[in-house]
Amino acid sequence: MPETREPIRLRIEGMTCGGCVARVERALQSVEGVAHARVNLTTQVAAIDFGGMMPDRQALIEAVRAAGYDADTYRVADAANSSLDRTHSEKLRQQQQALWQAVAVAGPVMALHWLAPTLQSHDGGGHVWPHAIQALLCTLLLFSSAAAPILVSGLRAIIHRSANMELLISLGVCVAYVSGVINLLRGGPDAAEFDAAAMILAFINLGRYLELRAKHNAATAISALAHRMPATAQLVTTDGIQEVHIERIRPGDKIRIAQDTVVPVDGRVVAGEGAVDESAVTGESMPRHRRVGDAVVAGSLVRDGLLTVEATRVGAESTMGRIIRAVEEAQSGKTRMQRIADRVAGVFVPIVIFLAAVTLVGTHSLAGMDWATAIQRAVAVLVIACPCAMGLATPTAVMVAAGAAALDGILIRDAAALEAAGRIDRLFLDKTGTLTTGSPTVQEVIAWVREGDDMLRLAASAEQFSQHPLARAIVTEAKRRSLALVEPGEFESRAGQGVRAVIDGQTVYVGSKVYLQTSGILVENVEEMHRQLAAKGQSVVLVGLDGQCAGAIGVADTLRPHAREAIAALKRLGVAIDMLTGDHRATADAVAEQIGITEIHAEMTPETKLAEIHRCMQGGERVGVVGDGINDAPALAAADVGITFGSATDVAIGAADITIVHDRLDRLPTIIILARRSVRIIKQNLFWAFFYNVAAIPLAATGRVSPGIAAAAMMFSSISVVLNSLRLRRLHVPSS
Repeated sequence: MPETREPIRLRIEGMTCGGCVARVERALQSVEGVAHARVNLTTQVAAIDFGGMMPDRQALIEAVRAAGYDADTYRVADAANSSLDRTHSEKLRQQQQALWQAVAVAGPVMALHWLAPTLQSHDGGGHVWPHAIQALLCTLLLFSSAAAPILVSGLRAIIHRSANMELLISLGVCVAYVSGVINLLRGGPDAAEFDAAAMILAFINLGRYLELRAKHNAATAISALAHRMPATAQLVTTDGIQEVHIERIRPGDKIRIAQDTVVPVDGRVVAGEGAVDESAVTGESMPRHRRVGDAVVAGSLVRDGLLTVEATRVGAESTMGRIIRAVEEAQSGKTRMQRIADRVAGVFVPIVIFLAAVTLVGTHSLAGMDWATAIQRAVAVLVIACPCAMGLATPTAVMVAAGAAALDGILIRDAAALEAAGRIDRLFLDKTGTLTTGSPTVQEVIAWVREGDDMLRLAASAEQFSQHPLARAIVTEAKRRSLALVEPGEFESRAGQGVRAVIDGQTVYVGSKVYLQTSGILVENVEEMHRQLAAKGQSVVLVGLDGQCAGAIGVADTLRPHAREAIAALKRLGVAIDMLTGDHRATADAVAEQIGITEIHAEMTPETKLAEIHRCMQGGERVGVVGDGINDAPALAAADVGITFGSATDVAIGAADITIVHDRLDRLPTIIILARRSVRIIKQNLFWAFFYNVAAIPLAATGRVSPGIAAAAMMFSSISVVLNSLRLRRLHVPSS
């Protein structure tokens, strides 16, 4: 497999819409060495993939700044740092302050606007003073924190020739304010544009405050995961116990973990024993007893006892760190629908500015209305068409879904995997280690040309370097019988088929019937025995010696808990289920009958598994694969969606798109349901965002929506998208 490298991450400031996202991505991709850049509007994080040489981080930051935005370095490990919560709280406090300033000024401005006919006198110029006070209040508002950041961002957009949401709002506010000032200086009786500017800023700030709060709720998954980790640990030193910050812990350090304390690192118990609750990581509700030599994982809780643990993986490399990283990866990814929306938003703002100009000229010149009316309609078009909802539609839903899945023990690699999982037509499941526990035991040993124990000794000696579950079962049984294993002189393994080894000068073949046949071993005399063992639900491992089949080993596996229920639930969801296995047909049939699978592909090699996946995909089906071994990796990588377990091989995890941390098959229906709900909500969000803009612009251009109401409508569209996405936080799988 090619080496995978962590993307460079930057925290981006100043993005407000999909157009901003598209511009920042173009700026980042213009830097030498950047292969691909993904920018998430909701998390305000950019992930930059690179090919050969790593691009200069400062060059990336400068490119973002040249595009009119700000950037700073960002580490995935920051997700576990409470300073992020403090940063978010500070932003929320600042936005609340800006909101109060906007309301405090907009209220009197609106009151003066409504009461102007009553307050103004009939003396010469007596109609001017209410409008003059409005102008003074609006001027103060423009220099406050409620308006200044927006106007500065709009000015920056003009300087950098960047069309974004801030530009539309700035143009709307400035046009309304300037026209009001001109009208005031001319001594005109109407200066209603001041109330439009004040209402726009008030509603924009209210919308941003509510949106920021909603985004905080959407992002609680990362915080919930991160807060499970302690900030300090009890380090065992030669001078005794020393409390240190968790960032100081290194692999090899020994840590004392007391009762009711969260394990801060992955490690191995070197002293003590106790009951460890791993439910936060594995989903198992019952604590497990851990003693010297046992492994413990970060995020688990010591319920009883006192442990001394030697750290093996720390920080971002620990189990909890990898979970947090996986969630962030998913939240920074993009679906096909989001990429389309970002491209549309990137060209939408210039179109809106053009439509506003057409509205201004058309209303005055063609419709013959006064400039005040024309300006109001143009301002309404600018404000109501802001594509903020379009930019939030997909990333907010993906963020909530990925976070909810992570809290339920499901790690989704990226947004595209979530989208693809919701469209699966057929799901292929491996048998050994997937539908079964992957911890089989030897049931029968049948030998023809050797003593049973001698044949088992040769087979176990050949299999002792194989990681296949059946191989481990054979080795375990040989050790249970106290048979002396020898190291093979030669060893060759074929994934999913078998092994060849030279033991005591003899060439030993151990594996499936197909493997022995292709290796030139005669197997015609084993058909009846093969059928008898397979009929009992046993996997049959044949042993070849001296060019002939010397015997067979029957190995039985147990089904995973919830296997039957998971298959039934998937069928209710309309997903076709197939079993893929390298086992003999009879063995596969016996297992499939227990769990309700009728489509069975037996005696499969990794190559034939892959061919079957390609055949279905070429036929137009959208295919998912669930597997856990090295031999499943090609199929996992080729499928539309690959799903594996936390206990799977590193190769399988690397090839899969989704990982079920706690190895529970009943999470498969959860994945499908969550993915389908996510796609449905994304479509709802995008429909609402596009429909809103298409319907709102004509209303604003014809004067049916005032600038203030346009700002309220724009605010409502953005908040509704976020609130709709928050419905994904409730994971529930119906039982029938």
